[in-house]
Amino acid sequence: MVSAVACVLAPGLSHAGAWVPEPGSGYHKVSVNHFRSDDFFGSRPGFEEFRSTGVTYYGEVGVLPRLALFSSVPITRLRQVQDGTRTESSGVADVDVGARVNLLEEPVVLSAAFLFKAPYFYDEDARLPRGNGQEDYEPRLLLGKSLGRFGYFGLEAAYRFRADDPSDEFRYLVEYGVGLGENLYFRSKLDGIQSIENADVDSQVPGNPALNPEFDLGRLELTTGWNFGSPQKGKGRWGMEFTYTPDLYGDNTLRGQRFEFGVTFSH
Repeated sequence: MVSAVACVLAPGLSHAGAWVPEPGSGYHKVSVNHFRSDDFFGSRPGFEEFRSTGVTYYGEVGVLPRLALFSSVPITRLRQVQDGTRTESSGVADVDVGARVNLLEEPVVLSAAFLFKAPYFYDEDARLPRGNGQEDYEPRLLLGKSLGRFGYFGLEAAYRFRADDPSDEFRYLVEYGVGLGENLYFRSKLDGIQSIENADVDSQVPGNPALNPEFDLGRLELTTGWNFGSPQKGKGRWGMEFTYTPDLYGDNTLRGQRFEFGVTFSH
């Protein structure tokens, strides 16, 4: 029932938010992304520029009725200029793994998710680390509502427990998506992070300026997607997406914009 409701949302949007794919069904995306920043929310003396270019795999698969597993694996190259000195780093960054379970189908779709961040694929003490080297644990509630031919609407709220010195975080997301015909769709998200301000270290540390122990950040994600061919029962479907994500507001973190092009496969 959950998957059937999801499919009426819009082509390419059935994996969105609270909806959980049926066993054996899933969604996969390989994307090339670029983030650039020459500005900072707040003050960071000596900061000049930060660049990140990478490839990310995201996948989710239904494994049981109402239960799906998901994962995100980023491979990235970082470049920073601080006080006239250029530093670079490349390789695997933090890997996310998690599960999402459907709790309610009507009158809204309600799901719960749990995410674990695995920081095991880089040196946290590098001059420009690709992560802060600590495990994170995140329970999340997701709510979705189909609007029929007008698309769907979603709300999410999460609390991220951070194992070591950095502050815990409250995370929130507001999402809207709509399809136009069988192939074209649009999706927008306001994705936010609010520090709980309980860090055990100073609010700024040397190294990667995106990894300060306490920071706030709000991003607007705008996506246009296209699915090839017509949907056919029992067959997979390829697609492509372009996403533009500017940083709207924040404190004590980078201010920039992100561009992403992805190839998708749903089945």
